[in-house]
Amino acid sequence: MTDVLHPPADKGAGVALVDGNAAVRHARQLMLRSEQYDVKSYATCAALLADPDSRNYACIILDVEMEGIDGLDLLTRMRASGWHGRAILLDGLAPESAVTREVLQNGDRIEERSIGDSSLLSAVAATFRDTTSNIAGNSTYI
Repeated sequence: MTDVLHPPADKGAGVALVDGNAAVRHARQLMLRSEQYDVKSYATCAALLADPDSRNYACIILDVEMEGIDGLDLLTRMRASGWHGRAILLDGLAPESAVTREVLQNGDRIEERSIGDSSLLSAVAATFRDTTSNIAGNSTYI
C-alpha cells in the first residue's frame, strides 16, 4: 500500500520514499510534504518497482538495507527500466567501498540512516539541482 500526498501542482517536485519502518516513512513524508514536495511512499522496494508511476519521480530516498530487494538492487532495476533520476541512499556505507564509488559515479548520494530533517531537505534540494542540470529537457518528472 502507498500513501500519496499532493502539494500544489505549481510547487510540487516528485520524490519517492522507500522505508520499511512505517513511523519513519510517515514522519519523513510529512516533513517533505511540508516543504511542498510531491511525495509517494512505499514500504518496500518491490512496491516501488511494481508502480509504473515510480519512473516519473526525479528523486528516490531509500534505505540500502531493505528486506527482499535491497536499495542497490532497486536502483539497478529502476535504471534498467528507464529511470534517470537520482537517489539518496540511507546507510552507513564506508566512504572507500566499491559500492560507495559506484553510487557516487551515478550521481546519487549516500547519507547516514539517522540523517536529520534539515540535512535530508538539503540533500533532496541538491539532488533536484543535480537532476535538473544533468537531465535537461526530460519532462516526465512530476
